[in-house]
Amino acid sequence: MDTQPPEFGGGNWIKMAQFAAATGMLLSTVTAAILLMVDPPKQCPNWYLNDGHSTSLWGMWAALGLVFLLPVCFIAFCWNWIARKAATYQRRKLLIESLFGPMTPPAIPVTYILVIVCLAGSVVSQLPLLALITQCTDWLRL
Repeated sequence: MDTQPPEFGGGNWIKMAQFAAATGMLLSTVTAAILLMVDPPKQCPNWYLNDGHSTSLWGMWAALGLVFLLPVCFIAFCWNWIARKAATYQRRKLLIESLFGPMTPPAIPVTYILVIVCLAGSVVSQLPLLALITQCTDWLRL
């Protein structure tokens, strides 16, 4: 009898998720380097956007990095543990199930869900870099 838990490698899906996480970390590091080493332009004094709320690029970078990129990196690099936990998760009975009976979740493999989470988190965490390029530089202005 085999006591080894199953592997949830997912073929190239795991590589895509790890690539997205690594790319997100690299771009976030580049954003931090720009914010640290480059003098802020007149469009963004002290790296605050010139919008109605005077949004801080540092605050946006830290918040999106902690909320989106840190979990993405954890999922991508602890893949087997996360996938095994997600596949064997026994959830509590919800109020709606006690009212309307049991519901079967859609038959979507855990691997696909985790890859989509990794890709979306990596993209969303790059909003500070996008704001920096579009609002603080003249590169995209005509």
